[in-house]
Amino acid sequence: MDSSEKRARAATAAAGLTDDLIVDILSRLPVKSVCRFKCVSRHWHGLISHPEHRKNIPQTVSGFFYPHYLLNQEDEITAIPEFIRIRGTEEPPFLDPSLPFLPGYRWIRPRDCCGGLLLNMCWKVNPRDEFNYVVCNPAADTWVVLPEPLNNSPVSTVRLGFDPAVSSHFHVFQLLEEDQYGYITGLEIYSSETGAWSHKENGWSDEVVPIGERGVFMNGILHLISSESTILTVDKEGKTWRTIPLLESMSFKNFANGPVAFIGQSQGRLCYINTRRHLSSKISVWILEDYSAGQWMFKYNVSTSQLCGKVDLMFERDYSLIAIHPECNVIFVVWKCGNLLMSYDMDHGKVCVICSLTEPMYDAFLPYFPYVPFFSDSLADQN
Repeated sequence: MDSSEKRARAATAAAGLTDDLIVDILSRLPVKSVCRFKCVSRHWHGLISHPEHRKNIPQTVSGFFYPHYLLNQEDEITAIPEFIRIRGTEEPPFLDPSLPFLPGYRWIRPRDCCGGLLLNMCWKVNPRDEFNYVVCNPAADTWVVLPEPLNNSPVSTVRLGFDPAVSSHFHVFQLLEEDQYGYITGLEIYSSETGAWSHKENGWSDEVVPIGERGVFMNGILHLISSESTILTVDKEGKTWRTIPLLESMSFKNFANGPVAFIGQSQGRLCYINTRRHLSSKISVWILEDYSAGQWMFKYNVSTSQLCGKVDLMFERDYSLIAIHPECNVIFVVWKCGNLLMSYDMDHGKVCVICSLTEPMYDAFLPYFPYVPFFSDSLADQN
């Protein structure tokens, strides 16, 4: 039997599978295989891309986007997105992480990643002092250039919210700050459903300052850490504002080079990690067990000797947390001295070195944004 006859028989066998069986099989495969199988036929592509089926085809983190700084031909500093794979043998589900399909920009800096979409701040070639927010799907080479915000000046806190299992629409949150102390004065929200920005007055206290490079978008709600050792939340419409208090043992102080607390989500629950000034060699992991009641549960203590083999390391000075795995109790860590990206399995106490980092480490850690592929060829309001 020649190869063409084998392919014909295989195609005939696959054609006899029901959609439910195909989805069940795909749910057991790694990301790379799912990427390939969406090219089998338009029907399979539709099965993989369908929001209802995506709930049964969970995709795992394939790597991390981060800004790569370099000099252009005029010896000016520019930035492009770069990507680190978690599994070195797997190819990422896109050809080029620098997003060459975005034309006319001299500087592209990733600001957030959520649900397989990447939010970028893109500075124009001309006029050089103007920029666009651009949301793109790296796996499909599709993008949306957002209209100018109502306040079109760079801000320190801008976050992306997208959950393809719930809706095809995404939201961008831009927090407005007063100049001197960085207190939040209001919020602008872009909705891909309306294609426009809306302004919301601050619904938290008058003197609130979000910190850190990371937020969590979960169940249609954005979550941020505040400098007052609380979790700030606001829904995608800017109607419901909430402050979730932390336990006394979860409080933190800002020292060294940045905040010493981190939030993420894993297995459908909000996770919080902190360290204390007198215990800087140890981090504590908590989960929000009862969301409506704001009830936290302690889960793990992790020492730097377990992570890096040293006891005198300090969070955000010597090492940095960059992600919590969405499906299991694993954290991802950048160790500055070793110049390494590592994972740590908290259930089994196992450290895995993922790769050596090629990007030079300066005083502050680069932001790394975990990326989960989104298999769709369109965005809700694609231009």
